[in-house]
Amino acid sequence: MDLKDIFALIEKFDESSLSEIKIKNNEETISLRKGTDIQSLPGAMFAHPGAYAAPHPGPAMGQPAVQSQAENAPAPRDAGTTEGSSAGTEVITAPIVGTFYRSPAPDSPAFADEGTRLNAGDTICIIEAMKVMNQLEADFDLEVVKILVENGAMVEYGAPLFEVRRV
Repeated sequence: MDLKDIFALIEKFDESSLSEIKIKNNEETISLRKGTDIQSLPGAMFAHPGAYAAPHPGPAMGQPAVQSQAENAPAPRDAGTTEGSSAGTEVITAPIVGTFYRSPAPDSPAFADEGTRLNAGDTICIIEAMKVMNQLEADFDLEVVKILVENGAMVEYGAPLFEVRRV
């Protein structure tokens, strides 16, 4: 099952009246449950795989993962960008729900800092979703004007991540 299928399943499950579902497909098993505080589950501490050694708790289900920036964000447009707040800038938004990471490991430099110029195809951040590290790549040559999310924060679909300027 690929990520698009999984996210479609989650969306349909969320809209349904079901409270729990478990699907087995060959070697994969997906379990979904509504109304459970994820922090109360055994072993509900999550860590960035690999070098991130210090675990950090995820937010409780049903609570907003991103503060007011995500609530006030305009709907994402093509390529995950929206108009920026400054003249001539655009906002790169989260294409999926997950945990935002600025670097591949805690002791590695960030993919991008404010003022960094990136070429199309360069990795700008990682969003971890369901223990899969999804590299978000620049769709065009850009300069990072402002980073809008803290490293390790949970982000929702469409949440603003970076304010950028095309170069």
